[in-house]
Formats: sequence, C-alpha cells, structure tokens
Amino acid sequence: MKKFTILVLIFLTTSCAIKQKPVFIKIDRIKLVEANSRTLTLSADALFNNPNDVGGRLNTEGVTVFVNDILMGVVRAEEFKVPAKEDFRVPLQIEVNTKDLLNKDPNGFLSGLLNSVLNRTLKVKYEGVIQFKALSFSYSYPINKTETINIKL
Repeated sequence: MKKFTILVLIFLTTSCAIKQKPVFIKIDRIKLVEANSRTLTLSADALFNNPNDVGGRLNTEGVTVFVNDILMGVVRAEEFKVPAKEDFRVPLQIEVNTKDLLNKDPNGFLSGLLNSVLNRTLKVKYEGVIQFKALSFSYSYPINKTETINIKL
C-alpha cells in the first residue's frame, strides 16, 4: 500500500507539473473604444497559449500605453486566471482623462491629435512586462507592440 501511495504521488506531481512556460503569441485587436471630451478609452488583447496541464495567473499591471509617442498611462486590469491547455486572450484596457493628457504636453498632444484626426490614424504602443505565476513557477513576458489604428469619424 505504501508503494502504491508513493507511485500515485509521483504520477500526480509529474503529470500536473508545469513543463513549459505559456507562449506569448502577440498583441492584437488594438482599438479606440471611446473618445469624448472627458476620456479616451483604448483596448487590446494579449494572446497566449498555455501548453501545461495546470493553469496559473497573469498580472498585466506593468504595461504602459503611449499614443502618438505620449505616455497615456498604465493598463488597468485585474489578475487574469490562465486556463490549462488552451489559447487564451488577456484583455488590456486603459482610460485616460483628457484634461490630464492636455496638461502633460499641451502643444505636442494637440498638434499630434489634430494630425491624427486629419489622417484618421493613431499610433498606439503597448510596452512593459506581463507576469505569469503558477505554483512555484513564474515568468516575465516583455511586451513592445506598436500599431497604427484607424479612427472612425
């Protein structure tokens, strides 16, 4: 009976172990969700694949967003539960108070925003680190993605 218990414990620890880190695939679906006189809301998805038999958690709080090379702020997100053995998307969203943005760089932002409206595009950059944790294993994913998005007026 003792040998059987040890054998079962060995099987459980080896079959449920984290054999590989989840794979960061890309940042996609970057879009302007809402723009009004008070706020500007941007969203994107971080796409991953978890090949492991166990899930974990992702923390996205270290990701900053730039629009037209001006720092907008840090992504707000709760810790994300990672599913086992599948592809998954982590939603990234940022809401910026336009008054704060104008106070940061009034000339650069206004001219950049006017240029963006005329060209109907925004240059959005997501940069930082997403942290994965499961059991006693952790891994950091550096993120550096820039994309030009179209503004629909």
